[in-house]
Amino acid sequence: MAKRDLTPFFRPEGVAVIGASADTSHIRGRILAQLVRSGYTGRILPVHPKGGEIQGLPAYPEIAAVPGRVDLALIAIPADAVADVLADCAAAGVRAAYIFSSGFAEEGGDKRDLQRRIREVCARTGIVAAGPNAVGFMSVTLPLVASFSPAIDFAALPALRMAETSRRIAVVSQSGGLAFAFFNRGLKRRLPFSHVVNTGNEADLDLVEVGEYLLDDPSTGVLLLFVEQVRRGPAFMALAERALSLGKPLIVAKIGRSAAARRAAVSHTASLTGSDDAYDAVFRRFGVIRGEDQDDMLDIAAAAALCPEPQGRRVGVVTISGGVGGWLADTLESHNLAVPEFGAALQGQFRSFLPSFAAVGNPIDITAQAIGTDYRLSSIVTLEGTDEVDAIVVGNSLAADGRLAIEKDALKEIAARWRKPILFYSYPLPSIEAQAMLEEIGIPLYTSMRGVARALALLTERIEARAAHRRAEPLPMGPAPGRAAAERKLDRAGATLSEVEALAVLADYGIAVPRHRLVESAAAAVEAARAIGFPVALKVQSPDIPHKTEAGGVALNLRDAAAVADTYETILTDVRRAAPTARVAGVLVEAMARPGLDLILGMSVDETFGPLLLLGRGGIEVEALGDRVMTPLPVGAAEAERLIDRLDRGRLMASRRGRPARDRRALVALILALARLAGDFAGRLTEIDLNPVILGAEGEGAAVADALMVQRKP
Repeated sequence: MAKRDLTPFFRPEGVAVIGASADTSHIRGRILAQLVRSGYTGRILPVHPKGGEIQGLPAYPEIAAVPGRVDLALIAIPADAVADVLADCAAAGVRAAYIFSSGFAEEGGDKRDLQRRIREVCARTGIVAAGPNAVGFMSVTLPLVASFSPAIDFAALPALRMAETSRRIAVVSQSGGLAFAFFNRGLKRRLPFSHVVNTGNEADLDLVEVGEYLLDDPSTGVLLLFVEQVRRGPAFMALAERALSLGKPLIVAKIGRSAAARRAAVSHTASLTGSDDAYDAVFRRFGVIRGEDQDDMLDIAAAAALCPEPQGRRVGVVTISGGVGGWLADTLESHNLAVPEFGAALQGQFRSFLPSFAAVGNPIDITAQAIGTDYRLSSIVTLEGTDEVDAIVVGNSLAADGRLAIEKDALKEIAARWRKPILFYSYPLPSIEAQAMLEEIGIPLYTSMRGVARALALLTERIEARAAHRRAEPLPMGPAPGRAAAERKLDRAGATLSEVEALAVLADYGIAVPRHRLVESAAAAVEAARAIGFPVALKVQSPDIPHKTEAGGVALNLRDAAAVADTYETILTDVRRAAPTARVAGVLVEAMARPGLDLILGMSVDETFGPLLLLGRGGIEVEALGDRVMTPLPVGAAEAERLIDRLDRGRLMASRRGRPARDRRALVALILALARLAGDFAGRLTEIDLNPVILGAEGEGAAVADALMVQRKP
């Protein structure tokens, strides 16, 4: 989708309110009243069939009668009239419309056709439309309020608009009520906002397109999204990648974690990648921060908007209470942050101004003697100047703090230097005066230890994701050398490839496969086993039996000719009993792999985001183990390394109790080869399942012990 200009929405020179009413107790009257009340300085033009005057403004009977330029139409009329009025707006030169009216796809049935007509008008005329079934939007800095939401504090808007900040928070939500609830809660915490947008049913304009526009807004430094459904997965990933590169944190609430969202699948890989897993994989890849609830998201947004990015995980803690300091340290470290003991030189600096009974190792306990002293300010200055910490957390009692007013100017100067995140935590509830002073200073205030810790930890993870993204090597250009040969094999195969067919495709991509031979008799199986070398495995080959073990179609570690001959007949008998209608193409005789770490490596196609690569603990209990990580394609070497590190935090790869380290290099090479295969046949291959992949010690390589592929056939 080509990028469209949304300036008519967010900076309109004239706004028409179609369906305007004089009755401000109704939605149509409230929209006009709040637009006027917001302080919008452009032309406001009510439209109503009766014309006359509405709320003190001249009204016009139709949009065609409105004089002069109108950039934006706010539409609040019965649903069945919306598409025609939208077309009239386009004909009159209106460039954008926001549709409040309900009664569309949210009701189902024939109402979907009304929403389809909106989309058709937009496609035909070029007008951009938000909604329908929407609550509104606002631009704080313009200012402009186009909403009937009662959650807007108009008295606070002038000060919010004038707030001195370089990073404001923009809210984009598919839920109307939550869009302005975030804003309402954030105002109570004195957070700076730039925009609030509810996208409604998204007949035309969607959450991703709004997010793209707001990323370009100089006043917006943090993007907070509430997502029910992403309709354009690749565009969302591009948005997330761009937000990461711009250093503008993307904080997202995504609902819909239920098992009902998972789709039926043939392979283990696809059954392990439910829709919420796909969102998590995309979020992790592009440093998207997933929020847990409104307060959690605002905790993170506060640090993101008011603090510089943390450049590491080391936190210095300053507190007036030893108990608070210890509890803060526990909470920070439980979120994978570090509260390191300071070196002797730094401890000496604290000793130079703190009493002898103060704790200076970290946390810094300035003690109750700090009342009436500059201990807190001096401690913050000292931590700001050291390279032993990356962030500062100050545990305070701000219910009644006489020092804050004295320290205000100095703290403001420190905050303005933008060197390290400084977060204040108040263990009693803070006074209104303390909140106001910290707002003026530009330091975020928390009343939850967990909120402080999560904010710092998640922002640090985002920085690490950006660093990994920047380390990514350029991917190979063009198809792999074996693509043509693999394509011929796929052309000959059915929708579900047998293992022997899948192994042949893997070999074309340079993936080492075990020695194997397809046979159709016990005698041929014995001959093949002798040629391959004992021990061997026998596996039935059938497109109708993707999971061979469950049908009795697999036998392992056969060590002589007699065992092979006997087992061949047993396998066929068991398979005929378990799956009497299955088509059997023969039995695969395959060399046994040496023992090692069983993994699963695969690819499945998510309906929203496309191909996802999966790595996890493998074997027949793969679904029960639940130890897996995923990432969207394409995948380069840096992302392959990151994927391995995420699996059990890399412990599976390391040497342990005399066991040598695993062959990490071989696993990276296998991941890259499979990703190349999946990328070359994106749109055709829908599932790839290598399970188990047996990873040996360093230098021993990785053996693909079983393989399955599923493709779309014309």
